[in-house]
Amino acid sequence: MKQFGYIILLILILCSFKVIASQGDTLKTSKLNPEYIADYKDLLTARFYLLSESICFAINPTNFGKEINYRPNIDIKNGIAGFYKWFGLGLAVRNPFSSNKNDRKGKSKVIDIRINAYGNAIAAELSFQDYRHFYIENAYDIFQSWNSGDKYPQRPDMHIFSTSAILYYIFNYKKHSIRASYIQNERQKKSSGSIILMPSFIYLKLSADSSIVPQSIVEEYNIDPNEQIIKGVFFTYGLSVGYSYTVVFLKYFYMNFSFIPGMFLQTYKYDTEEGVNKREEASLLWLSRGALGYNSDKFYVGIGGVFGFNASPVQIGEADFNFNMNQIRFWIGTRFDVFKKKKKK
Repeated sequence: MKQFGYIILLILILCSFKVIASQGDTLKTSKLNPEYIADYKDLLTARFYLLSESICFAINPTNFGKEINYRPNIDIKNGIAGFYKWFGLGLAVRNPFSSNKNDRKGKSKVIDIRINAYGNAIAAELSFQDYRHFYIENAYDIFQSWNSGDKYPQRPDMHIFSTSAILYYIFNYKKHSIRASYIQNERQKKSSGSIILMPSFIYLKLSADSSIVPQSIVEEYNIDPNEQIIKGVFFTYGLSVGYSYTVVFLKYFYMNFSFIPGMFLQTYKYDTEEGVNKREEASLLWLSRGALGYNSDKFYVGIGGVFGFNASPVQIGEADFNFNMNQIRFWIGTRFDVFKKKKKK
């Protein structure tokens, strides 16, 4: 089944490049309905944005009865981005004006790379995340001796690598624009919605030097060795069908919401204090995203989020295990006609 997962990933990546390669011809013969969508792809769409990510790895040992939440110590990021035709490029760095409390939570190392391509009918998203050094966020709920102001329990040896590939097909692309809501090189002029088909693949690798369940919890609550996970590899792939709708009001204001549930096959192999385990099961997972903003011919501002992305709930022994990532992004930007061709005299 692992080989099948790699095949799915390869197909999605190839499809993504196909999207990029086909953009030139598509843009020349755009079939967008001008009554519903204004097209700004020949302009440079530039923005400044703030990015907040919520990364959480959680495990709920049976005898303990409480969820242990691990998070990397990451902060709000400042970023700039530009979009021209199908191509988009962005760079985000840590916010120099906020404190991420390295002395109490440790210093996490984070690599987060995203590649997006937006066609009229097809959109593709590839992502790669690498997180090192985690701390227990809800220490107050786990350790009775922990007091506010104490250092959080940390796992500098804990490492999570995740990669995913998602492909969207927008059935009503002539009247409904995903670009207008999230990258603003188009503008939704009238309210509209569309069914969305979404094949996707998620790969997650977890590793640590010893069980991620704290030793004091293991001893006090007699945690089953089969629930004391040390490392593992998790594959999730499937097909989702959902709906996206954008409401336009007061001419330039809009609100978008998308909900895309689907059936997925999960295969995983993990090591515990008891030995190596393999499992396979079908699950219902979902992706939702929303945005609210103002988008005029020259200026735009908005806020949007992705929720449920990379959700991989599985069972380890009788315990629940979950890794998920939510994003909230605020942006403000404008458009420039910097690539305008000089008129011949």
